[in-house]
Amino acid sequence: MTEDLSSPPPTVQEVLESTEREWTALQASFSDLDDSQMTVAGTEGWSVKDELAHVAAWARGLAALVRKQGRYPPMGLPEDAAPNTVGIEKINQMIFERNRDRPLNEVLAELEAAHLDALRAVSELSDEDLLRPFDDYQPQDRRPDGHIPILWLIAGNTYGHYAEHRKTITDLWSKT
Repeated sequence: MTEDLSSPPPTVQEVLESTEREWTALQASFSDLDDSQMTVAGTEGWSVKDELAHVAAWARGLAALVRKQGRYPPMGLPEDAAPNTVGIEKINQMIFERNRDRPLNEVLAELEAAHLDALRAVSELSDEDLLRPFDDYQPQDRRPDGHIPILWLIAGNTYGHYAEHRKTITDLWSKT
């Protein structure tokens, strides 16, 4: 079951539980794939490994974001690579380019580490912090939607993102 992003959980504990539930489901989506299946590109040009490197990068960025640190360098991007200036598609392409030649074992290790880092960062927040706006966490990266609660970005970069890419991975391998 995919988490419903239309009403994110209102407490840190519920966010962590949703994240762990989707993390387990994401891991299950590729656990039976061999190295060759993990690294062959699908019709969109990305392999399962590429999908997971992408998820890891955004989880790292989220951890930095909620800690009020620069979000983009931990993702392997330039400091000024904000979506509102560079564009989300360009950022995703930069993540892909940076990771496409990385060995699978390194990507899997980074995915695990990034997930744990995101969990730690979110667990340091209070329930009230979840409702604070994005701009409170990243004043150097003001955005037109900077007034939205950080909860939405947490959802979109943890359990919601895991669910999205789990579905992509499952769809890729259910067609073979």
